[in-house]
Amino acid sequence: METSAAETLAFEVHGSGAPVVFLHGLTFDRTVWRPIVDLMGGGFSCIMIDLPGHGESAGAARQMEEVAGAVHELLDDLGFANPVVVGHSLGALLATIYAGSYPVAGVVNVDQALNQRPMLGFLHQMEPALRGENFAAAFEPFRQSIGVDKLPEPLRSSVAAHQTIRQDLVLGYWDEALRSDPGDMQERLDDLLDTIRAPYLVVFGNRISNDDRAHLNQHLHVEIEEWPDRGHMVHLLEPDRFARRVTDFAAACIAAPTV
Repeated sequence: METSAAETLAFEVHGSGAPVVFLHGLTFDRTVWRPIVDLMGGGFSCIMIDLPGHGESAGAARQMEEVAGAVHELLDDLGFANPVVVGHSLGALLATIYAGSYPVAGVVNVDQALNQRPMLGFLHQMEPALRGENFAAAFEPFRQSIGVDKLPEPLRSSVAAHQTIRQDLVLGYWDEALRSDPGDMQERLDDLLDTIRAPYLVVFGNRISNDDRAHLNQHLHVEIEEWPDRGHMVHLLEPDRFARRVTDFAAACIAAPTV
């Protein structure tokens, strides 16, 4: 007997109405979204999901297409269709892959560049150290760039308490990137972006380059917002503003569904 996604992916549903799905970043869990969901007030069915190997979801890291399939199966089991999908960091890549594979009303990408070549090149450079015995030291630049330390208390301690940095988990989710040629992987991502017709909002925590802006506009029907000096955890540094923006965006997407 096969196990359903609802039995393997831990999740919470808050509120009622049209579905808005929240996907956390690598090493975090669904609780990182609670401040946002609480501020949204219950006018949507907000579904927060622990990705495989994170939080209360069992299992090891999986390829992103497989995770997108599991999320879709879960939503189907719960009776939700055409969601607005909100993702942070790796979760934003997952939200994007989901939108290229399944019907969505819209996508919110929190601080995840989709021109992945610089990041992929850096990962390849760091691979020996990341696979070595001193993984913690190798991952430290990534940990610092995430910016949990910049969050105000008590939020900082709450987010840090739910962050799990494990070598097997990180390398498992980065496995495809480490095994692939950066140019080939970017080409596959661009091909997927070209299939997305739903409204797509990106909220960056800093100014982006002209090249990154041109890349987004070339491949997506996109709204780009830059909230300078907020960093990678931009949604938690300005939770009220972010919750309002997601609420307005989701309402607009649902009121004018993609044809």
